[in-house]
Amino acid sequence: MAEQYQNDLQLSIDKKVNELVKQLPDFAGKFFRDLKSKGMSERTRLEYAYDMKRFFDFISNQSGFKNVSLNGLKAADVLDVLTYDDIQEYLDTLNTHTVIDRYGNQKEVLSSPSSRARKISSLRSFYRFYFRTGEIKNNLSDLMDLPKIPDKNIVTMDRSQVQRILAAVSDTAGMSEGEILRHGKIVKRDYAIMMLFFGTGIRVSELVGIDLSDIDFYNASLLITRKGGDEDEVYFGSEVQQALEDYVSAEREILLAGKEDPALFISMQHRRMTVRSVQLMIKGYAEKAGLNMKVTPHALRRTFGTNLYEQTSDIYLVADALHHSSVETTRKHYASMSKDHKRIAAQKSSSLFDKD
Repeated sequence: MAEQYQNDLQLSIDKKVNELVKQLPDFAGKFFRDLKSKGMSERTRLEYAYDMKRFFDFISNQSGFKNVSLNGLKAADVLDVLTYDDIQEYLDTLNTHTVIDRYGNQKEVLSSPSSRARKISSLRSFYRFYFRTGEIKNNLSDLMDLPKIPDKNIVTMDRSQVQRILAAVSDTAGMSEGEILRHGKIVKRDYAIMMLFFGTGIRVSELVGIDLSDIDFYNASLLITRKGGDEDEVYFGSEVQQALEDYVSAEREILLAGKEDPALFISMQHRRMTVRSVQLMIKGYAEKAGLNMKVTPHALRRTFGTNLYEQTSDIYLVADALHHSSVETTRKHYASMSKDHKRIAAQKSSSLFDKD
């Protein structure tokens, strides 16, 4: 079941969190235990752990803490000692971050406002926790301003773009004989993945967690483990069903190569596909289709949501289909007018200028 995959994944992430927390001062463990007790997702706790490691790596190199082990110190020994200028100096370092390019070289790149905001938010939560528990006297969190995050354009695909990327899946133009042979083993798999995204709007993390046993072809439905751990039944149309049946009846066994794996979607390495491999697959087909836009699994999910809203004008139906925790999330992203609706609005507004 997909639930087992999600459980294993959560345990793996929890292990990473624990490994990172061990690299922080001992008192930091109390903060992360509190986050877990409040039900924060493992992925979010992992982001917090990375953020706090960056903060304490910075602190360890500041005057007063060099050559000093932070492990035995209390929260007040560190957080109450830091000044406004110390915090601002750290926040300045968040403007850039180090990445490793394809050749293994390190380079500094500008951080996005959202990435910087998340790191600042993590530190603010950290300070507020220890101030609330009475372990520090100075709460500097209010002095940490979050950067303004500009609204992003919602990337969705129109009908012609959907057709182009689907056509790119089976297009072998420019491939060598070896590439065509390899592609022949995954073309139905990749097409089924695309159709499942466009036809159901599920998340990429939900897609890779699907097991073969989760599909009910008779009722045209599948069970997935949603974000947050909820199990949900999702229905699909005849086009999606055909694509899934074509893949399962042929390529899946070929990709398994005699090995056993409960996963629905199998990689060329004969095991469950990862989120990253699906992301790269979609990016490759988008480039092949000549789409001048950033196409991600989330863009395919948004395309489903936008199309559903334009077909039904039912924001509650879209929220339910996408399993949003709040309809306001759906309203924010999908209730804006489409280009066609905007043209209709412009035409209707011309009636203001009609003469009696």
